[in-house]
Amino acid sequence: MKTIQKLILLGCIVLLAACKQASLLHHEGKISVTDMLGREVMIPEDIEKIVGLRAGTLRLLAYMDAVDRIAGVEESEKDETRPYLQAYPSLKELPTVGPAMGGDAELIVKAQPDVIFISYSTREEADALQYKTGIPVIAVECPEFGTERDILFASLSLIGKVLHREQRADSLISYINRSVEDLQSRTAGIPEEKKPSVYIGGVPYSGSHGINSTQPYFPPFMFVNAANLASGIDKRLVSHVKGTTIDKEQLLLWNPDVLFIDESGLNIVRQDLAKGTPLFNSLKAVQSDSIFILLPYNNYAINYELVLANAWYAGKILYPEKFADIGMEEKMDEILQIFLGKAFCKELMDNSAAFRQLNKTDF
Repeated sequence: MKTIQKLILLGCIVLLAACKQASLLHHEGKISVTDMLGREVMIPEDIEKIVGLRAGTLRLLAYMDAVDRIAGVEESEKDETRPYLQAYPSLKELPTVGPAMGGDAELIVKAQPDVIFISYSTREEADALQYKTGIPVIAVECPEFGTERDILFASLSLIGKVLHREQRADSLISYINRSVEDLQSRTAGIPEEKKPSVYIGGVPYSGSHGINSTQPYFPPFMFVNAANLASGIDKRLVSHVKGTTIDKEQLLLWNPDVLFIDESGLNIVRQDLAKGTPLFNSLKAVQSDSIFILLPYNNYAINYELVLANAWYAGKILYPEKFADIGMEEKMDEILQIFLGKAFCKELMDNSAAFRQLNKTDF
């Protein structure tokens, strides 16, 4: 009998502890969430104002249809033409919360957000900012699109949970998955010997770069099963933040059938491929006018919506018969509508050199 009483008493203690924990989690209208760094953060249950700090965070908040809650932006966001700023120019009129890559604690407090979202952070940095401001700090991630979509999806889901926009996160994730599946299914089963070899140059990382800046895990190539000559580069030489560079001699050895150029590096690439240079004289992609311009891969972290659009364009160039039903303007508008709530392909492309073919006379 005493054993039974002890078990009952133990059960009551466990139940009380659980109730106490639940009470703490919902104390005064607050809930607990786990951010992308594994930090347990207490946040208000109802959030009206937010701030996004460091590369890519404001972009994710725009994807999540949370622009109406943003209380301030980093100074660098005011002078840019990133798609989310084109879709929501009102963001540039918001108060400044400090410089790029972290803002200023005093200015952040002045904006009075209920929570702060931050990317490219460590636990120590997030904790320190939370201590300085007295505002909950939630770490998100802006990872590689081709190899770490699960991490991107987890970040979107986390934002959805915090802002009670789970359905928005689910619909965006579902659209991305359907798009990638469509791209891959169209190009599955093509024999390797029938695939043109490809290379992407001019990929931006903290600024513009030339022909030797590339991406071994370039999502558009991965999504359409393209033969990316750089995919065999040692993983230890690949950096999500600092990028990947090769020697121009290596590009000569690879000699791709088709050359894609990131628009952000186009001016530098023009110099790299100038008439009379070894690359101009020897690359068959140059001599056959098989050079195509893509939308910028990076601009304060990855432009996920533009990367997806690039995949459809790359598919049309490499396998035209597989993508004959796709019109790029319509597809771009669809992608922009899904990601940013507005179809503004014409406005975006009016100021862009992307989705055009270059020939020898352009160098």
